[in-house]
Amino acid sequence: MIISTDPVDWVVRPDPLLNVAKGYGLIIVGESMMPAFRPGDIALINPHLPPLRDETCIFYAGHEGDMRATIKHLVRWTDAAWIVQQWNPPKGQRKEFSLPKKEWTKIHRVVGRYLR
Repeated sequence: MIISTDPVDWVVRPDPLLNVAKGYGLIIVGESMMPAFRPGDIALINPHLPPLRDETCIFYAGHEGDMRATIKHLVRWTDAAWIVQQWNPPKGQRKEFSLPKKEWTKIHRVVGRYLR
């Protein structure tokens, strides 16, 4: 879910983002990644790092003005899909599932977090 792409606050850049062009923070909503990320935490993102297995990433779907995002742990990938994991799935959802690469076309790596 993306509520707004406009800046809502400014924070001091941590070392992993100190010299990163277009590094950013994303305020977490939802509880699917608890306890690793709680609502109100700020995920710190380096958009230039390649995806790696066993790392948490932000996945984007859609286009400017109609974009969605989700934070998940990247387990592995195939030619067609990202295989991801959530730590606290909503009732009725699985812990591990796939995001189609055709839909979820952009992936940015999380390099840290600020606690809420």
